[in-house]
Amino acid sequence: MIQVNIAGLVAALKKEQPFTLPEMNEGTNYLFNRVYCRMANDDTVRLSALDFSAFEAEDIGSLNELYNDVIGRNNHQSENIAAALRKVDPVCRAAAYV
Repeated sequence: MIQVNIAGLVAALKKEQPFTLPEMNEGTNYLFNRVYCRMANDDTVRLSALDFSAFEAEDIGSLNELYNDVIGRNNHQSENIAAALRKVDPVCRAAAYV
């Protein structure tokens, strides 16, 4: 059985810096916000609505690298932590008053 010190976990999480994306150029930022974020939220992305002059072909490769190196890796790590926490058996402890 896995045991988790909840107070210690919460304290450790509070000490960590929030996740921030690395700097992106304008074209990669455009693709990230107009394509990736919308698709990640199950929104529709219409090719006719994209401004193809807002990014270059290299920006597509940069977005791919950003996903593989940062977003995908962090997503995988988060899933591993969540999977481990799902295996923790809940323990009911009644308060005892004397």
